[in-house]
Amino acid sequence: MNIPAIFSFKLGIWQSLVFVALFVWVYCLVDIVRHEFKNDGKFTWLLIVFFLPILGSFLYLSTEKSRRMLKA
Repeated sequence: MNIPAIFSFKLGIWQSLVFVALFVWVYCLVDIVRHEFKNDGKFTWLLIVFFLPILGSFLYLSTEKSRRMLKA
């Protein structure tokens, strides 16, 4: 059986995308656990990012500055 080279290339692209998405998801979860948040939003962000990995990670990273507690 001869597998076309294009199949291997497409498979490699998909595997790379999945690896990046997994890395970003784990990064967001670790970042949530390590930092303090305004109004006790840590549990809410954990639920959002855990159950909606791609969308939750994108939302978490896009609102990073506004959600953290400022340390004086």
